[in-house]
Amino acid sequence: MHLYAAGFNAWGQLQFPPLENPVEKPDIASFQKVLSDKLIEVRYASLAYTVLNTSAGLRYAGYIDECMKLGPTQQFLSSTAAVAGNGIVAIYNGYDAITQYGSLLWAAEGKTDETFSDMHGITQLVAFETGFVALSRDGKVWTWGDERYDSTLGREITNSRPAERPGLVEDLEGLPSGKIKKVAAGGYTILALTEGHDLYGWGGHPARQTAFDTPSSTPSPVVVEENDILDCSVGEAHMIVLTTGGDVYVVGDNTNGQLGVASGKTVKWKQVPFSSQGEVIVGVKAGQRSSFIVTNNAHLA
Repeated sequence: MHLYAAGFNAWGQLQFPPLENPVEKPDIASFQKVLSDKLIEVRYASLAYTVLNTSAGLRYAGYIDECMKLGPTQQFLSSTAAVAGNGIVAIYNGYDAITQYGSLLWAAEGKTDETFSDMHGITQLVAFETGFVALSRDGKVWTWGDERYDSTLGREITNSRPAERPGLVEDLEGLPSGKIKKVAAGGYTILALTEGHDLYGWGGHPARQTAFDTPSSTPSPVVVEENDILDCSVGEAHMIVLTTGGDVYVVGDNTNGQLGVASGKTVKWKQVPFSSQGEVIVGVKAGQRSSFIVTNNAHLA
């Protein structure tokens, strides 16, 4: 497998093996191969560091201070644990509840903030700037977070379904292309991908830049040049998707080269000029201000 990266690299967070002196390194404006291994999974990519799962275990690059060392552990890097941009942590217990903590430090010390019960079969838990999205095995999607940014919740807020507690996103029920199989979130933007390769998105902020040109407070179809979508991911203010045809498209902010294309901010999807003989793209991932493409050798794909 091979990992390609583009974007913010001030602390060498896109370079493996890690740099000895990760200070003031230039951004990477087009996708460059940064690692080859038998196993590559981008587990977490913040503004300061990147964590990969490889055949040799977890690998880190970038700047990790003492507080951050609480975060990149197996518990917090699982698909059912997430850290929101405001520092709040949520972890699914694997049975029937999601526990929320006020910070990474609280979670490390076992200081429970709140527990949400009756959350069965959660397969994915992701975070955005002010809240969380949970996906269950049967394709149901729940959101919760700060009521001041209600457009990120994609649902109606009522006394019985307040913003701060998990509420079902009913507009994602009974979709024509099947149930939701993946969710992705970052900044103030959320995506949901169906089994039939349709993409839906919502979110927005009244004053801050988001990945959407036209924010939506309810799930709306996201059309990427009439392509079916195989994989998707969201950064602070950009998005990256992989089509079923094997092409990569990006949109949003490109201040740090995170789109991997020669462009400034774009509100229209752009195809990444990516070509590598003998390799097939198998996944994409967005960091806060970075993007990653994962490939496999063609005969192994």
